[in-house]
Amino acid sequence: MQEAKSRYSIVSIILHWTIFILIFANATFGGWMEDAAPSQKLGYYQLHKSVGITVLLLSLFRLGWRISHPWPPFPQDMWFWERALARGTHIVFYVLMIGVPLLGWAAASAGATPEVPLYGVLPAPNLPLPQDEDVAGALGDSHKIMVKAIYVVLALHVLGALKHHFIDRDLVLHRMLPLVGRKKARNIP
Repeated sequence: MQEAKSRYSIVSIILHWTIFILIFANATFGGWMEDAAPSQKLGYYQLHKSVGITVLLLSLFRLGWRISHPWPPFPQDMWFWERALARGTHIVFYVLMIGVPLLGWAAASAGATPEVPLYGVLPAPNLPLPQDEDVAGALGDSHKIMVKAIYVVLALHVLGALKHHFIDRDLVLHRMLPLVGRKKARNIP
């Protein structure tokens, strides 16, 4: 039972990697949308909005899962500042995973962007915001800034995981890797 407590649950692992892949894909779709010819913009916008709202819903589910399923314990010899940075990074990720899609949806809703169904099927109305291009622009700019913040926090997150794996030689990285054997972690209760 101690071993199971040193790893994230399978639900957490699936959500972690699924949301990562969707965020990476959606950043790509957003770039395509901005660079697309006018005749292609709506299609890319529909895909970008669909994936963004999927990230939002999965992130809200993940937050609920996190609240009801505590994080595995840190290695016993981990410094306080490392623990604080790790927790802070996770919290900022939740804010960004929820805030970025909400800001994008709000920007589209306040602008002249038409309502489009998610994945061409599911209704996804615009948020009830007044149509105002200045507000839409400010929300869109905030959305883009928060996307850049995701890159910064992601870099910290990856560097921290690699530090644990290659320098500390503990199994912190393995706790979130799918398909990795459940080895006994050094210094993890």
